[in-house]
Amino acid sequence: MNDVIKNILSRRTIRSYENRPVERELIDVLLECGKFAPSAINMQPWHFTVVESRKVLDEITAEVKAQLLLSDNEYAKKNSSDPNYDTFRTAPMAIIASGMKESRYGESDCAYAVENMTLAAHSLGLGSCIIASFRPAFTGKERERFMKLLKIPDGYEPYFALAVGYSKKFPTTRAPRREGTVNYITEK
Repeated sequence: MNDVIKNILSRRTIRSYENRPVERELIDVLLECGKFAPSAINMQPWHFTVVESRKVLDEITAEVKAQLLLSDNEYAKKNSSDPNYDTFRTAPMAIIASGMKESRYGESDCAYAVENMTLAAHSLGLGSCIIASFRPAFTGKERERFMKLLKIPDGYEPYFALAVGYSKKFPTTRAPRREGTVNYITEK
């Protein structure tokens, strides 16, 4: 197996981080890898916001909790009522990927960029967690404040966040992959 395949197969989602900052040089590498993700017609419809402030991440988490408590989804209500709930999983930082709303595939393209960054993070000894659950913070009365605070350009929508940091613990086993998820269609 080559190193790329080993990296893909050994990466794990990290949900508990050490309380130490990620070096700017490593963040820059992650961003560069995100920028080199594929995108439809090479539009590159993304904008990345690096949030190194736990205070800002905590504000977003508080708004997510407030929005989820209004939800009809009992699972969401239960999770968000936990006093230890943290949308960003204790990470010291997050990279928010926003996409051009006018781009037909902007959300998918942002997903590719975030996937590139999570694989790069793993290869650099960093843990990461891809997060879409921060989005409720952008559905209520705090939306415009957060858009301005995060300097998300007009015409863009925040789609994904990547929590990044040094893992407190690394999961050693991986859940088995679901069976029956592949079909082959061949010429007759």
